[in-house]
Amino acid sequence: MKKFRKLLVIIGIFLLLSSCTSDNSISKNTMKVIAKATYTNPASKKGVEVGMNSNVVLTSFKINLKEIEFKLAESDGNDDGNDDGDDDSNDNGNGDNDNDGDYDGDDEVGLNGPWELDLLNQNEPVTTVTIANGTYEEVEFKLNKSLVSTSPMFNRTVEIRGTIDGTPFVYWHNFETDFEIDYEDANQNLVVNNNSFDLIFNINLDQVLSAVDLSSAVDGNGNGIIEINPNDTDGNNALAQQINDHIEDATEMEDDDD
Repeated sequence: MKKFRKLLVIIGIFLLLSSCTSDNSISKNTMKVIAKATYTNPASKKGVEVGMNSNVVLTSFKINLKEIEFKLAESDGNDDGNDDGDDDSNDNGNGDNDNDGDYDGDDEVGLNGPWELDLLNQNEPVTTVTIANGTYEEVEFKLNKSLVSTSPMFNRTVEIRGTIDGTPFVYWHNFETDFEIDYEDANQNLVVNNNSFDLIFNINLDQVLSAVDLSSAVDGNGNGIIEINPNDTDGNNALAQQINDHIEDATEMEDDDD
């Protein structure tokens, strides 16, 4: 009997130590995911040569963000060999496939939305997530059209509103695309190591406007609104595709340690 009691004590100590080791094996980090757009109103450039689109003013830039996926670097120890994001079957909508409440190396590295965001008027983070230590080589930013029938963004993926020479305009597109975003420096990765920080997706609309001549858009049907989309009757379809192409080129990633 005494030997049996000693064995129970030993087993209890072993289980306690194992539990502590398991709890501490994965470091937890708080990350705020922030999406924004860079835009400079031409009115603020007095005395500066603004060139193309000097008569264009943007008032909103909306996107429908379906998913954010973090891709571990191949050499990272937390990589479980299944970071392609194809298996959503156990995902609880917060990137936590093992349902333990944490976002770690045992989970699919992805966050499911959708999130409808106005990046010119966005004050709150997209989401806050707990993420494990590791080296992440890139982040995939998945856009898709809104499926919410009551939303002004229904069947739209991206929408830009503003004026051209004082005439209201609206650009929208319903494309589905994945932006694989990393840092401008090809040798830099996102390294998470026992810290809390902000991860920022920035779409540079100034860069888009420098490559696309929005001032060339016309109100072909004369209804008082310049419409730029894949199937508009104003005749700006080709311009809609140009804007679409340049939005991806103007997307970059930043991080900011707290």
